[in-house]
Parts: sequence; C-alpha cells; structure tokens
Amino acid sequence: MFPLEVQNRKNVHLATSDCLVITCYLWGVLHFSETLKAKHQLAQSLFPNFLEYSRFVRRCNALLPSIQVIRQALVFKEVEGMSVSIIDSFPLPLCQPIRNFRSKVLGDYANIGYNATKGQYFYGCKCHALVSESGYVIDYTITPASMADSTMVEEVLSQFGTPIVLGDMGYLGQVLHDRLELKEIELITPIRMNMKKKDITFPNFSKRRKVIERVFSFLTNLGAERCKSRSSYSFQVKLEMTLLTYSLILKSAKTVNSMTLRYSTGYQVMAE
Repeated sequence: MFPLEVQNRKNVHLATSDCLVITCYLWGVLHFSETLKAKHQLAQSLFPNFLEYSRFVRRCNALLPSIQVIRQALVFKEVEGMSVSIIDSFPLPLCQPIRNFRSKVLGDYANIGYNATKGQYFYGCKCHALVSESGYVIDYTITPASMADSTMVEEVLSQFGTPIVLGDMGYLGQVLHDRLELKEIELITPIRMNMKKKDITFPNFSKRRKVIERVFSFLTNLGAERCKSRSSYSFQVKLEMTLLTYSLILKSAKTVNSMTLRYSTGYQVMAE
C-alpha cells in the first residue's frame, strides 16, 4: 500500500504513530481548520493524550518527505499512461493587499505579484501546477509571486512531461515552444487576435483546459490560498497536505463515477 520509503522510515514505533499524525492533519484540512493550532485542537478533542502542540509541529515538518512520497505514489498511479496534461498557476497570498509593502513573511521566497483573475496585486508566492484531465495535481513548483508563468514550464514538466500540454496565453512565446519541441512536447495555447495563425486544431481546447480552473477552485475551497504559516517548511507541509487531501477525496469520488471531477462526491463515499 505505502511506498518503501515510507514503510522503512525511522521512528515507526513511537507512541503516537506517524500515520496518526498525518491522519489528524488531514482531518483538520477536511474540517477547514485554517491554522496548525486549530488542527491540533481538533486532534486533541478526538485523542485526549495526543501530542503537545510544539511536538505536533515538529512531527508534521519532519514528515514532509513521507507525505510527498505518499501523494506522488497515489497520483502517478492514477495518471499513468496519459498523453495530455494542463498547466497553469494560482496565487498563494500571505497577507491582505493593504499590507503588501509592509509584510515580511517568508521574505526570502515571497514578493509582490499580480492576480489577473481578481485584478489586484498581492504579496506572497505562486504555485505553478501540472494537472491531468482526470483532475489530479501531478506536479508543482513554488516561486515568488512576480515570476512569469512561462519561465517555469520546463521545471514543472521535468519529472512528468506529457506529449501534449495545454496552457493559456501566459505561455505564448515561440522560443519556449521551440525548446519544448526538442523534448517532444507540444505546448498548445490560445492565439492572440493579431497573430497570423488563428485556429486551434486541438479538439475542445477551451472545455478541456477548464479542468485546471475547477481543480484550483476546489483547492481554494480546501484552504490552499489561505496560508498563515510563518516558516517555509510549514508552508510546504500545508500545501502538500491540502493536495493529498484533495487527491484522496477525488479518488473516492471516482469509485462512484470514474469520469467525475466533483471531488465533493468523495465526502459522501467516505461518510458511508
């Protein structure tokens, strides 16, 4: 069930198991607990002898490599053999817009970027993600908010590239397309009105690209954009746990309908 890297890790015989720590964190995500403190309080309400808060924080941070391995093993199994993926990015603000120029949270990693969807500037990071047509987040990378989408394409595709990748206008650029062609990857994007080639030959391009917008919306519902972490490790743990929670719920939903993208169906399956 679990990868060997997880089965053979150290400290597997602790009084509070790693599985319980991970489960309690996931339970907190499912109950929309925004802070690690709230997740810990929820765990203590279920297990009176649960770890103290500071120990819980250290254990969660130490489990980051195992969490990544578990999520990747689950996702890679579900997307094996696919030929089309979708790439895009979503913002990870670390403060309210009014504090953009005063905030110093994760100062080594964050800066000010522009959220075109909301039409406003924000201070924080940006998550560049690769998503399958079935709704799974295959891989991602985190950059400062000001980083252009097109500059991170090759890094996002480095571990799991597909022959065809669908992107938006943020990925236009002949140089980028030429570099990907050398790697046998075709990047398909919309065409601007003033460009010579105006037809997109890929069938149902807009409809199929909307999958990633739905996935980002689901991740936002689970709290991916509401990050109150003050350390880079806790920041990544929260994002990994959110992605793992989403993947598990989506996998449960697909036991009812293999073509569904409605991860909320997974709640009903889990309740049964």
